Amino acid sequence: MDRDERLEELMSAVVSLSSTLDISTVLERLVEAGCHLTGARYGALGVLGEHGGLVEFVHRGIDDETVALIGPLPTGQGVLGHLSTSPHPIRLHELAEHEDSVGFPAHHPPMHTFLGVPVMARGEIFGNLYLTEKHNAAGEPRDFTARDEQLATALAAAAGVAVGHARAYRRAREHELWLEAAAACSEALTSGIPRADALATVRARVAAVAEASAVMLHDDLPPGLEADLVGHAPVLRRMSDGQDLGLDGPVWVLAMPLRSAERWVAALTACWPGPEGDAGPQVDLSSVAGFAEQLALALDVAEAQADRARLAVLEERERIARDLHDMVIQRLFAIGLAVQGAAQDAVRPDVTQRLESAVDDLDETIKDVRTTIFRLGARGGSTTGLRHAVDAEVVRSRQTLGFLPRLRIEGVTATVPDNISADTVAVVREALANVARHARAREVVVRLFIGADVLVEVQDDGVGVPEHVTRRSGLANLEERARRRGGSMSVNPVDDGGTLLAWTVPLLPA
Repeated sequence: MDRDERLEELMSAVVSLSSTLDISTVLERLVEAGCHLTGARYGALGVLGEHGGLVEFVHRGIDDETVALIGPLPTGQGVLGHLSTSPHPIRLHELAEHEDSVGFPAHHPPMHTFLGVPVMARGEIFGNLYLTEKHNAAGEPRDFTARDEQLATALAAAAGVAVGHARAYRRAREHELWLEAAAACSEALTSGIPRADALATVRARVAAVAEASAVMLHDDLPPGLEADLVGHAPVLRRMSDGQDLGLDGPVWVLAMPLRSAERWVAALTACWPGPEGDAGPQVDLSSVAGFAEQLALALDVAEAQADRARLAVLEERERIARDLHDMVIQRLFAIGLAVQGAAQDAVRPDVTQRLESAVDDLDETIKDVRTTIFRLGARGGSTTGLRHAVDAEVVRSRQTLGFLPRLRIEGVTATVPDNISADTVAVVREALANVARHARAREVVVRLFIGADVLVEVQDDGVGVPEHVTRRSGLANLEERARRRGGSMSVNPVDDGGTLLAWTVPLLPA
């Protein structure tokens, strides 16, 4: 091939390389053009991974049957590795005589003459073009010439531009796929479907985009990765043993810390097999970081939605319990008193007996309704809870007061922590005891308000609490309970007569 023909072939090859954005196609055309321009029988291109080694190896001249007999593709050792660390063209008369040569595996065809040229893409070494076994038109072996080196170098330079464009396109497409995955995962997590199904969708989408063999979501830091996940950025590393992640053998792990603002939400890991010498998966960590931010936000929103749903259920249970207590029980109690009064005025014994039996039935009905109220107001279905305990104290005080105080509860009692609930019950008990001992009241109202704070009010229409009583241990203990939790207590007279005790503490610490 004369000079003009080879130049024409080179220009044709350059045009062919720049006509596609698919990296695999660019690499195949590069190897084919390199063999054709230099007369090489065999050609290959090794793509360097971000973490060392070869992540891709495109070859020409060896049939599929021989490839199968040779076994695994090269990982970048020997002369191939030399080019990666010393990115300059190299020509050899005898490949085996190079100081870095490590020989060939069984069934590999013999190779003697060698030409290697680095492929640069946007200032970085993308890979190396390897050409071996140059022959002339008659099939006679020849050494690669300086002209061959010039042609291969020019071809590699053109290929570098095409590879740079193709790589940018691939990264843009990968970024787009991660954005699509983030949208799909956010929709699944916030659509109201069961959490297990939503998390399954998240794992499936990540596995599809990253082409990972396993994807896991962790509440806490995965063992062996604590040091890597102290920051916000995803990390990719090889673990010599994946046992801590429930996997066998060495693995590559992409670990994504999921944080909403500065709050830890979870961690996501994607895994690939990691045999010795494997260059690992090629992942755009900046795209993964954007996905992780969106996923963390979606998980946070999903958790908030679940909290609101649980609170709505609790509020509805509280409303039903309040209605049962304020309307149904009070009416039943009034009916019972009326029937009991009628029984006392009845003349015939059988009528009296029937009326008394009706009163007993009403008492049993009231007990059943109270039990239902307690269960509605209790956390986790327990029959003990703040509403139950306060209601029980109010009912118990009827024995010492001579009448049943009125009780009003507003807010969701299930949101009150157990320790504050215990103090609240103690306040109601002590306040009612003081009214019974000192106030000579005919009516008492107990009010419990639950919002950002817990407020207990016990108001009576009696003669008031003597001055010396307010300094005694009972009320002093209640004041100490409030102070210890950052709250306050007051005992003040009411304008129309009587006393109002108010005790309040915040639900959340300041």
